[in-house]
Amino acid sequence: MPVPVPGEQRAPSPRTGHEIGVLVTEPLTVVLPPAGPGGERRAGLGEGLALSISSGLGALAGLVSWLIAARLLPQAEFGLAAAVVSAFMLVGGIAQVNLGLALLRWLPVAGRHVGTLVWRSLLMIMPLAGVAGLGYVLAAPALARTAAGPDGSLLVGAVVFAVAAAAWGAFVVHDYVLVAIGRPWWSVWRNGLFAVVRIALLIVLGTALGAQGVVLSWAGPLVVWIAAGSLVLLVTVRRCATRSTGGTVPTRSEVMGFLGPTWLAQIGNTLLLNQVPLLVILRFGPEPGAAFFVAWQATVVVETAATYFTHSLSATCARAPERTAELTSSSRRQMLMIFLPLLALGALLAGPGLSIFGPGYAATAEVLRLLLLGQAFRLLVVHELGVRTATGRGVAYARLHLTGTVLVLLAVFLVPAGAGAGAALLPVAWGYVAVQVLCAVHVVLVRALGRRRRARRDRA
Repeated sequence: MPVPVPGEQRAPSPRTGHEIGVLVTEPLTVVLPPAGPGGERRAGLGEGLALSISSGLGALAGLVSWLIAARLLPQAEFGLAAAVVSAFMLVGGIAQVNLGLALLRWLPVAGRHVGTLVWRSLLMIMPLAGVAGLGYVLAAPALARTAAGPDGSLLVGAVVFAVAAAAWGAFVVHDYVLVAIGRPWWSVWRNGLFAVVRIALLIVLGTALGAQGVVLSWAGPLVVWIAAGSLVLLVTVRRCATRSTGGTVPTRSEVMGFLGPTWLAQIGNTLLLNQVPLLVILRFGPEPGAAFFVAWQATVVVETAATYFTHSLSATCARAPERTAELTSSSRRQMLMIFLPLLALGALLAGPGLSIFGPGYAATAEVLRLLLLGQAFRLLVVHELGVRTATGRGVAYARLHLTGTVLVLLAVFLVPAGAGAGAALLPVAWGYVAVQVLCAVHVVLVRALGRRRRARRDRA
């Protein structure tokens, strides 16, 4: 597997195995080395399936834990807890600088340098996330108050937040390392056990400590899992290194050439999924923010599922690059046929679905319907992001993702607030719809202009 060179775009070889680096924040193609004669497809399938199941376990556990938290806590307490968790996930996700995806590319050819790459990456991510977490919580001290509890000091809350951000930054990268060193199913067991422990702690601590208990039910297991996981990695990575001879590591320029555009894309996705609900909570208050947070999870689920769907383009276009236009059109048609009915069903069931969380959440049924309407237009944007990934246009991918994210954040920040949870959030939802319509129109126009240019070239 060649190491990426700055300015060079490499298409995956149809003879190699294909791996999709799958987390909500990193929908990019990774090419892994062959597993041996006749084993390429099985290896790629196993690794991709393991990452998909790990991610699915995390999403399912998140949904269950927030449902439990909504039943245990008053709506305002729920909103405060959701703000802290969203914030440290935001900081930890950005502080990963997309090194998880990079390690999937570099570790399989690192040989005896595997340990060096792993520990340099983790020792960069964790301090960076911790320092960024301290800065973030100092700028938003309400987060530290929630983490510290009613009787705790702001310093304790800030430390809890910073440690949780550092642990989250490393937690996700551990999954990528396990896959890269040939232990993909370890990540499944690791995430499944983490989910069980976290939900159990949520029930105990959330009942006793309220919003602080929810935060600690995340932060405590994260720290323990990182400590134990690092010891496991220490042994496993050392064994990989001793069994190997030689190996290559990327140069500094190669590292920057790969991480630059892909990190920008990761920042865009992380901000969209985590900063939007956090900004709503901080701006509109914990009660309306809690209701919006629950409604927003529906768009996160659809966004994630649609992104997974577009990943297949990377492999199919690599195998048959001459059919890229045909495959792109077919996948877009199939995606719309699958997801548009699901969005319509979600809009129909918005009221009954939110009522499960309580009457304060059911009041935002119209907000959820609007978010799902915006997501219908965003399907075109998500598909275009998949096309740009499959065709190796990393900078164009990052530009589109960041533009859409910034516009959504501006809409949340600038729209006027109303009275009552539902009324206060309706302008936010309409702003989201407007941004997605604008981005979808841009994608359609760019695609039409591209077809015209290709037609002119063909005639010439």
